[in-house]
Amino acid sequence: MFKRKYLKPFDHKIYLASPTMHGEELKYMTEAYNTNWMSTIGENINEVERIAAEKAGMKYAVALCNCTSALHLCVKFAGEKLYGKPMISHGALEGKRVFCSDMTFNAIVNPVALEKAF
Repeated sequence: MFKRKYLKPFDHKIYLASPTMHGEELKYMTEAYNTNWMSTIGENINEVERIAAEKAGMKYAVALCNCTSALHLCVKFAGEKLYGKPMISHGALEGKRVFCSDMTFNAIVNPVALEKAF
């Protein structure tokens, strides 16, 4: 067991990802704030979705708030494609066994659990 006297605090913090809002990012963020569109809808989001769909060669694209939401949407659609649309309040993978890596971030497993797989 480590004793406290051996643990020394870092001289300075090491950030995983520090926010860097400047230039165009700050402009778009300020515009979204000033127009009260700090959400998943609004003029900027519509444009991002249009550009993403165009780049991917698709008719539509959907912007989500984070990658966990994107993974959940993928898991849900995959389950529905394989097993059909579930009844209301049932998961698309309910009762199915899904294998995931045990050496990963929980965002990988959460969508599987939300769709009621085991």
